[in-house]
Amino acid sequence: MHIPTLFNILPALAAILTAGAAHAGDLKIDVNVPDGRQGAVLVAVFDKADGFPRGTALRTAMAQPVQGKATLQFTGLPPGDYAATAFLDENSNTKLDNNLFGLPTEPYGFSRNARGLTGPPPFADAAFRVEDGAQQQTFDLK
Repeated sequence: MHIPTLFNILPALAAILTAGAAHAGDLKIDVNVPDGRQGAVLVAVFDKADGFPRGTALRTAMAQPVQGKATLQFTGLPPGDYAATAFLDENSNTKLDNNLFGLPTEPYGFSRNARGLTGPPPFADAAFRVEDGAQQQTFDLK
């Protein structure tokens, strides 16, 4: 009779224990700020189209730009599709200000530099994939 050794069982046991386990990913977002503009950069990360870009975000963060670029870190994101939006809060009221016609008066942008024709882009246009490990996105505020 053959008795399995510990070395024969370990790989199978490891495969069983890790099957279906979702690994977390880390996301670094660099946001380029227009020359001469001042304020904090606020970024919101969404994990679904529903609510993008004005609804409740999965994660948010704020950073001060250094030499025209703000860098923000989001850790422990489950694998999946995400989209981000950002704006430069020039008057420190933590909201994107609009004029009388509803058009933004502060610089804003979306991941993948997506732009909509008559409003914000759809989630799919701004979406990027996060897998386990580290990912990076860079986009501009306009």
